Amino acid sequence: MDIRAKDLIGVGIASMLLFPVVFFAVLLGSGIARLEVGAMNVDVKKRIAGYLERNSPDQEAQDLEQSKLYEANRKLAAELEERQLLLKEEASRLELLKLETSQNLAQMTQNREEINKKVGESDVLTNQKIEELAQVYAAMKPVEAAPILMNLDDNSIARILKKIPDSRSQGKLLAAIGALNSKRAASVTKILGWKDKL
Repeated sequence: MDIRAKDLIGVGIASMLLFPVVFFAVLLGSGIARLEVGAMNVDVKKRIAGYLERNSPDQEAQDLEQSKLYEANRKLAAELEERQLLLKEEASRLELLKLETSQNLAQMTQNREEINKKVGESDVLTNQKIEELAQVYAAMKPVEAAPILMNLDDNSIARILKKIPDSRSQGKLLAAIGALNSKRAASVTKILGWKDKL
């Protein structure tokens, strides 16, 4: 190793060791740092004691109270967050129920329309059949038609009799039914008299 290299290393080490001393001397000289020797001032001692003695009894009580408040606030925040999550879930569930209800309502409306249409068609067919039966029974002799009509209920008999255009034919047919069963003939007569029941 060259002597110059050894000298450079020695100068470097000396510079590193002397740098803090020189730096402190510059700080003292510029007034940034002060060096006091002797007894410490009472105020300085109190300030240092305040820094070092962090837990006075009053401070510990305040720290404990703040710790309790912090924990209570943290629990309250967690509960609020949980409730908000539950409210969001409930709101989404209600939205789904609302959608499902509107779909069910639409389906029910559609079903009702279909049922009303079929019932209307059924009423037309029923009235048409009653008229056809009335024509058939009007063409028959009352003595022959009465036993067949007796197999029907009283309302159906009354509806058929009402559709027979000729009142004489109605009377003869009702008389033939009365000959077979007077109570049923009376019931049919009563129904014929109550137009709102037909």
